[in-house]
Amino acid sequence: MSLVNLLRPIGKLVSYVDYKVDRLRLARLMQRRMRVGRNVYIQKNVDFDPVYPFLIEIGDNSRISREVRVSAHDATIFRDLGVTRIAPVRILEGSFIGARATILPGVTIGPRAVIAAGALVNRDMGEGVMAAGNPARPYAKYADLLEKYAEAVRSSPVFAKDDMERGATSPDDVLRAFAHHPVAFVRGTPKRDPFYVNADFEQMGTSAMRAYEATVSRHLSGIGTQDERG
Repeated sequence: MSLVNLLRPIGKLVSYVDYKVDRLRLARLMQRRMRVGRNVYIQKNVDFDPVYPFLIEIGDNSRISREVRVSAHDATIFRDLGVTRIAPVRILEGSFIGARATILPGVTIGPRAVIAAGALVNRDMGEGVMAAGNPARPYAKYADLLEKYAEAVRSSPVFAKDDMERGATSPDDVLRAFAHHPVAFVRGTPKRDPFYVNADFEQMGTSAMRAYEATVSRHLSGIGTQDERG
């Protein structure tokens, strides 16, 4: 037996313990009144303010990538003024926060805003805004991104997540698609994902399928389904 095979169970155990510690920390923050809505995705190692979690609000259907930092307090002036500034942070419905972004006190994001990976958000980002940079600045509208990718969905391979999970679609099948298409998509939702909070997977699956069907039904007369074209 190779060293890799011997170490694999240890790696799985370490990953599991790391995940459980991360989820317990999140649960404690929610017990301390950090508000988390329905069907919220929170990846590992998100650094929510541990001192003032009750000032943080995360809206329904939001997604927060790994190693994001959300701060509700700023101690810059403490040494000279003897006080620490505190302010609520609100990530509103349907917003997406990219990996390693930093959100500072007093910021409201969204609804349905997109913050790029690594961005430093020090001011409000309004509805449907896409923002990036340090400090973050709006550079596009989310609605424009949706239209761009909706058009791509109608002309690109779309793989079913269920088929991928049960092996009916192999990695080679996916790789072959890129020989003829610059982009591909996966439709469907997981039956379970440990990084969702307050999740109703059945409802999410139904909503995702309706959105997909609405997307591909536009301008498809005489063309056929996406899976047939893929």
